[in-house]
Amino acid sequence: METVVNTVNVSLDAWREEQKAWNDRSDFFVELHERDDRKAQVVYFLNYLEKKGLLPKEGAATLDIGCGVGDYALGLAKKGYEAHGIDLSDGMIKGGQELAKREGTALKLFVGPWSEETRQSLEWNRKFDLTYSFFCPVMFDKANVAAMSQTSKDKCLLVVFADRHDTIVEALTQHFYGTQDTFDWQSQVDGCISVAHQVGKDVNVDYITTPEEEAFDMEAAIEYFMLRLYSEEWGTKEAMKAAMKDALQPYVKEDGKVHNVTEDKVAWISWTVK
Repeated sequence: METVVNTVNVSLDAWREEQKAWNDRSDFFVELHERDDRKAQVVYFLNYLEKKGLLPKEGAATLDIGCGVGDYALGLAKKGYEAHGIDLSDGMIKGGQELAKREGTALKLFVGPWSEETRQSLEWNRKFDLTYSFFCPVMFDKANVAAMSQTSKDKCLLVVFADRHDTIVEALTQHFYGTQDTFDWQSQVDGCISVAHQVGKDVNVDYITTPEEEAFDMEAAIEYFMLRLYSEEWGTKEAMKAAMKDALQPYVKEDGKVHNVTEDKVAWISWTVK
């Protein structure tokens, strides 16, 4: 079995900076794939599909928009589905290719930004039995949700943050930038739900809130929070890493690890296409 990688025939000129940012994070997501909590998320996803009647018959075609290194696509491929994934980051796609080879399965992967232009370029019109997307930033764009629905001939699942609280991220944002995140997550979710009702039927929305405490070695913590927070507006990465080590000290507990408390509210929005 061999994973096939294709590049979408659309311009990437406006996406180069964002593509590089995700490429810089791809190694972290390859490592994340092996963590027990990540594996548990994939199991939850598969169980959710089955529970909600979203899981197509074995051998059917599925599409993951913003697939990253392909965690969820790999989960479906192992169950006998023809799993496709698309992501802006060629680094993420390369990671997905490596993981598929390591796990003895195959994916069909595409490099490109998600949009209606991309959908038309690939001629993905009612092609997939299930199209889904997890935490893909561009999916708060209503046109991209509509384009997502056009790819499916049956079911769609969109998973997005409805609210986020992260003790260390919030503190470090204040520390480095003097600001707090005021992004209105729920209004963006409401926009997605509105589109789902326009393009689909049997719309279902489940909100799942997950409190969690994470523990990092200091070096791993620095790398992780750099991924979450670094901006060229701040200065060099090296300078921020040095400053971040000092800023993380208050979160080191008796075990010598940096402890972070998070609570994410996640919206699982599903529908059947009209």
